[in-house]
Amino acid sequence: MMKVFKMILIGCIMVLAFSGMSFATVETFDDLITGQTSYGFDADNDGMDDVVFSTTDPYGFNTVGPGEYMTYIQQPGLEGTSLLNPDLRVDFLTKAKDYLKFGFALDSDSDNADTWTSFKVYDAAGNEIASDFEYGYYTYPNGTDPSNYPEGVIEVTFTGIAAYALFDFSSDYGRYIIDNFEGTYGTTEVPTIPEPATIILLGLGVVGLVGAKRKF
Repeated sequence: MMKVFKMILIGCIMVLAFSGMSFATVETFDDLITGQTSYGFDADNDGMDDVVFSTTDPYGFNTVGPGEYMTYIQQPGLEGTSLLNPDLRVDFLTKAKDYLKFGFALDSDSDNADTWTSFKVYDAAGNEIASDFEYGYYTYPNGTDPSNYPEGVIEVTFTGIAAYALFDFSSDYGRYIIDNFEGTYGTTEVPTIPEPATIILLGLGVVGLVGAKRKF
């Protein structure tokens, strides 16, 4: 009896472990259409958007830049104006956890004190739970020649659940580009804990599979 109980307990622990797993996903904006003011994507292919980027710029997003000679972004990316406040917003419809990361480039002729990116993450109550501020610098993709534009990487880690985030950019000619937006959202979303009855049933199922394998 004790042996069976231990097997059920192990099965329940395995169920909880798998239910709590979460995986990162990366959005490359390859299907973005120029002129859109809102862009969403379905990271887990369940027919519903998990993340939505939006801008108040009436001309919407662009996909022209940044050129091919960059380190942190590829063409196309999500391009927009840096003359708004905020310049860009992202909403996590299935929430986000753990970390967020993306590359950025700024439409400037030089890397200076006015070439930067700010990123702030908020929970559902509007509390700031993470932030990052980075200057854009020229990189050297081949080790000798500078990138087309000053660029950099934003990365934040946090506890709790993120509901949305705000971006601000500063550049000489009022344009920015982001790419490879990475985080733990959508693919497994923010996992929910199964009800006790479900845990027990799934645990028994795991035990049954183990027993059947041993018998075989």
